[in-house]
Order: sequence, then structure tokens, then C-alpha cells
Amino acid sequence: MNEKYIVALDQGTSSCRAFAINQKGEVQACKHKVFSPQRPAKGKSEYNATQLLKVQLEVLHALLDEIGPDQVASLGVCSQRSSIVLWDKKTGHAVAPVLTWEDGRAVQESAQVSLTQEQVHKQTGLFNTPYFSAPKIAWCLKNCPAAAQAAQAGTLLAAPIASYFIWHLTKGTVFATDPTLAQRTLLWNIQTRQWDESLCQAFGVPFSCLPVVYSSATDYGSHLYKGVNIPIRTCVADQQAAAIYQGLSAGKTSINYGTGAFVLHHTGSKLTILPGMLSSVTATTQPAQQNFLLEGPVFAAGSVLQWLQQVKGLSFNVEQIDSICAQAQNPVLFLPALGGLGAPYWDYTVGPISQNVTQQTSVADWVSGTLSGIAGLVADIIYYLHLNGCKIADPVYVSGGLGQSAYLLQRQADLLQKTLRFHVQTENTVLGTALLTAKFLGYPMQVWENTARTISPRITPQQTRQEYENWQKFVQNCRK
Repeated sequence: MNEKYIVALDQGTSSCRAFAINQKGEVQACKHKVFSPQRPAKGKSEYNATQLLKVQLEVLHALLDEIGPDQVASLGVCSQRSSIVLWDKKTGHAVAPVLTWEDGRAVQESAQVSLTQEQVHKQTGLFNTPYFSAPKIAWCLKNCPAAAQAAQAGTLLAAPIASYFIWHLTKGTVFATDPTLAQRTLLWNIQTRQWDESLCQAFGVPFSCLPVVYSSATDYGSHLYKGVNIPIRTCVADQQAAAIYQGLSAGKTSINYGTGAFVLHHTGSKLTILPGMLSSVTATTQPAQQNFLLEGPVFAAGSVLQWLQQVKGLSFNVEQIDSICAQAQNPVLFLPALGGLGAPYWDYTVGPISQNVTQQTSVADWVSGTLSGIAGLVADIIYYLHLNGCKIADPVYVSGGLGQSAYLLQRQADLLQKTLRFHVQTENTVLGTALLTAKFLGYPMQVWENTARTISPRITPQQTRQEYENWQKFVQNCRK
């Protein structure tokens, strides 16, 4: 491994990326291209599968050309969760648009399922909403003739984006996914750890179109490039990959600030089903060794800053948000509920709501209020966990691009009265994918403990209590 790299292929919401990582856990080379979903109407978010694959292969092959394919020990693939690809196994061509995790058009398909939310939650750890994959597949089968034809012919394949890439990378020889991605389909039973025929019937999804489920790190075939067979040894969801890199273990909690924000609380080997929270599985290299997470999503985090620019017409540089926030005189009280409220509310009727807006309200007041609103929604999840018997230990681990904001992290530390631990390296997802791959291969790879920084509360517990009570009153008023 001295001279070889692990390559991590990452499909995020707005980019296709490939990284070469050495044994020290350092990024030695990377290639990326911006590739955002089309959003043709409110509640719709989709990719063209052919273009998505084309761009991701261009990024991967450009990286392999730079470092040399013979210098790659293994390839790992991670992707966003809940986004789903439908294609025909005979042609390899997509038979529907790739509906992303943000896409909520399958409201009717979700509503027509006869199972109660309690039943779905117990079986899957999730809730029946159009944001998970099963209703999206049902929508495509109703509205995309090519998908319906493939299903009738028995040639339909439906799987997460990482699985779609692996199928093509291996020229159709490996059709597989892992538990972290399988679960987000709403068709994988978290109790039995298998695809569930009753769930498939409830959502109207053919059982035969689903991939085999392997461990997150195992043999996923190989990719032949310029005469070199490159082993593929990891398939994993982005949030769970980030948790691997953070070293998240039983009793620890993390926050990832990306397009949305995600709170993960590791419950060890105990599966905990808590109303208002999602229960997720961790990434693993051993099928029999499954650990679990309680997860709370905030639907919008980084995307709210784009919303301020595109919808509110505010002009500011996202790279300078900390200096902008420092200029705020009267921050707006703002509920950044783009797409509704996630955990623990699950209220899709609420939209963005602001107070304290006057003619004197500045861009800085809006930006600082927005970051405080994101911190408030994250705090709601963590306090809910605490009230339901989950001990939130110090420090709370932080990752994600928006987590670079010192203003946001200080607001979060103050609202939680917790120390936050943040790594200056933002690529937790790809490094977690590489680390998982290295563990499976038996290669030592260094992690980030020595390059972390901490953020501690600057206000008293009494001040926090008052600020949080005010925030809770605001949220409750917004929901009336």
C-alpha cells in the first residue's frame, strides 16, 4: 500500500467527485465537476441518469489518468441517500428521471399506502414520506411508460445512485447495494435486515427489481480501465461514511451541515425506535455486526443560503458569511423550513417564516438570523433526544461544508451548552469511504484526531435556557 491509493467516488447533491487518498489519510489528487439536479417546479428535483453517469465517469477517469490506474489499491463508492435510479438491465439505459432525495412529487403514491406510519416506522426505522425511494419508484412506474414496460418485461432494475454506478463500472456484472442505502428505499426491513415483500406489495414495487444487499465493505467486483482491473470494495451512504471518518461510536453524537443538516446519535448494537426520529444502520465490514443510529434531519441548511439569494434576492458571498454576520445589528428571527420541518416535527405544512423584518433589516441581519435558525432546528433534535433518554456526551462531532462557519458553530455550541469538535478537513464523506475501504483491506490509515479544533459555549446555561425558550415559542407560533 506504500505507493498505492484508495480512490473514493462521491456523488453528492450538487457535484460528482473522485479523490485519491494515501495511507496517511491525505488527499493526494482530486477531480470534480458541478452537477446539480434540475428543479423544474416546486417540489421536483431530478437528474438525467445518462448525463449523471457520463459526468461521474469523466471525473473518475480523469483522476485515474492523473495517478495511473495501476496505482489504485481499491475503489470505494458513496452517494446521497434516497435518490433512486430506474434502468433496464438489457440496455443499461435509464427508464425514468433520477428523482433525488429532495423530490417530493410522489405525495399521492405515499398517501395510498395502506400501512400506518407506526407500522412503516417499526419495519423500516423511517416514515412513509415521498422523500424516500419507494414512493418515487411507484410514481415512476405510473408516469414513465418505459419504466412500466421494463417492469412488465421483468428487466427493470431500481437502486440507489452508488449501485447504478457500480453496475456500470462492472459492466452489469454486479447489481448490489449495502444496508445504509437499502434502508432509505423504505423496502428494507431494519428488523430482519432483508428486503420485505410486504413493503414491496404495499408500495407497488416489484421485488425482482431490487439489488442484492452486501456489507458496506466487501467485494463489489472490479472496474477495467486501460487494461487494469481496479477492485471495488465499498458501497455506502454519504452520512454513514462521514460518521465512519468522525469515529462515531456508541453514545456519541454528530452533526453534519450540508445541503441539509443531519444529527446522528450512535446507539450501539441496540436498535432504538423512537417516535419523531429515524432509526438508521451504520456502515459495516461484517454482515453479522450491525450497529444503529438515531437520526434527525433538518431539511434545509446550506440550501437556505441559496434561497436567500435566489428567492429573496439578497446579494452576498457565501464564502464570507462569518464577516457578514459580524455586521448584523438586529438579526431576523427566521424559521428556515424549506420543504417543511424535519425531525422531530415532521410537519410539511410549514414554510419559511420570519419576524423582526423592517425597512432597516440588512443582508447581515438576514444571514445571521438564518444561521441561528439552522442552529435552532438542530438544537430541537438534540434536546428531543436528551428528553427521550439519550445521553448527549461532550464533545459533539461536526462536519460538512457549512460547518466551516465559525458563527454557526458558536451559535450551536451556545444553544446546546456543548463543546463541538470540528475537523479542518471538510471531506469527511470521501475520507470515511476511504477509511472503510482500508479497514476491509487490512491497510492502516490515519484519521483526524490531531487536526481537530473545538468550539465551546460562550454564554451561561441561564442565557441558553432563555434563548431556547424564545426559539421554541417562535417555532410553536409558526406551526399554528
